[in-house]
Amino acid sequence: MRRVHVLVAAVSVATAFPSASFAQSHPEFVALGRVSAALYRPDTGPAPHVGFVIGHRTANYLNHIACREFSGRGFLALCFNTRFQNNESQVRWEETPLDVKAAVEYVRRQPGITKVILFGHSGGGPLMSFYQAVAENGPAYCQKPERLVKCGDELRGLPAADAIVFADAHAGNPVQALRSLNPSVTIDGGKRHVDPALDPFDEKNGFNPNGSSHYSKSFQDRYFAAQATRMNELIDRALAIQERIGKGDYPYPDDDILLVPSGGNPGAGAGGDAKLATLDPTIPDLQSTARPEKLLRNDGSIVTQIVRSVAVAEPGMARTNRGFDTGTKIFTLKSFLSANATRATNANGGIDYCSSNNSTTCAVQSISVPIMIAAMGAYQFIRDDEIIFDKSASRDKDYFVLEGAVHGFTPCTRCETTRGQYSNSVKNLFDYIRDWTNKRF
Repeated sequence: MRRVHVLVAAVSVATAFPSASFAQSHPEFVALGRVSAALYRPDTGPAPHVGFVIGHRTANYLNHIACREFSGRGFLALCFNTRFQNNESQVRWEETPLDVKAAVEYVRRQPGITKVILFGHSGGGPLMSFYQAVAENGPAYCQKPERLVKCGDELRGLPAADAIVFADAHAGNPVQALRSLNPSVTIDGGKRHVDPALDPFDEKNGFNPNGSSHYSKSFQDRYFAAQATRMNELIDRALAIQERIGKGDYPYPDDDILLVPSGGNPGAGAGGDAKLATLDPTIPDLQSTARPEKLLRNDGSIVTQIVRSVAVAEPGMARTNRGFDTGTKIFTLKSFLSANATRATNANGGIDYCSSNNSTTCAVQSISVPIMIAAMGAYQFIRDDEIIFDKSASRDKDYFVLEGAVHGFTPCTRCETTRGQYSNSVKNLFDYIRDWTNKRF
């Protein structure tokens, strides 16, 4: 049932977005080995010479909004699903570049295509950046000593893309997992224990069950440190079991299940998490740029200013975080260490981004092609995406915030103070990407 829920959510998200036009009326299904894909071409106009590759670690992206929006602007778009579609517990992160490779090579083979651009939305950000970092640097990138899991030499010879567009990409699934942990909860002897000093859903700590919570700086510091402690404990436990497996001193010879109670569902915005930023959107370190940045306004103009998220708090997390189906993460030892674990001393400013290969923030430091980063102004990644921009090694890079857009690029109607205040978010985002692309290619 859990897997069905995830699939329904993924398909619902993918089909709910409006399209600017019916530019691709007959997408073509493509089977690429273990990868399933849908090819979108413009119905009219000149043959495209730029192709976008759009995918995600586990979500169904065959009908992603970007497929239609790009084909409607004269580009070819290949939207694909990896071998781990809808199967978080089986993810082997270091295998995912092979699926991106199949998609990139297919687009390269299409008549007239001279440039390939990777499009990373949400968890597609770490996927595409990991691929490009390995393509530019070889397997040595993902075999460094600090990585919790190393890749194999089968990743040698990946064809590099010509650019990457990040659209509300997050810093990596391990960072998401870290910040989703509720460190106040432990399960022992079949009973739930809650430490009141760390409980984010306790009104004494600043929780508001009816709106935006407000946590003191001292509570934030304790909470972020406790999240890191919990993550490190999970990592140490998983590594210890793997060591026992290697010695033949364990009930199973290969792997085991790993449950994370009150850890939230996998993925951005999936629900059930205990992120302080979801409960208190005013936390500046997570929800605001550190300096004046470009803000793409609803009328299409661009201003430069400190940008703060207009996201609405989600106090309902107090209920969903306690549930098994809505608040418990289900991994195996391998999928946890490979795709959801990161070392940290603090869930805010003390993350060891390069301890995992699933890290946009680490990967961009080894990528040279042009990079464009768009953060959604009504979501949680404004500061994370600014950090990704800062750490990017590319000499041609761009960053802006899209006013009033939720994680899926559509307007945040709950955030509006006047009707239609953010109504142009989808058009503005993809028009900007079109112009950025055409200027370079």
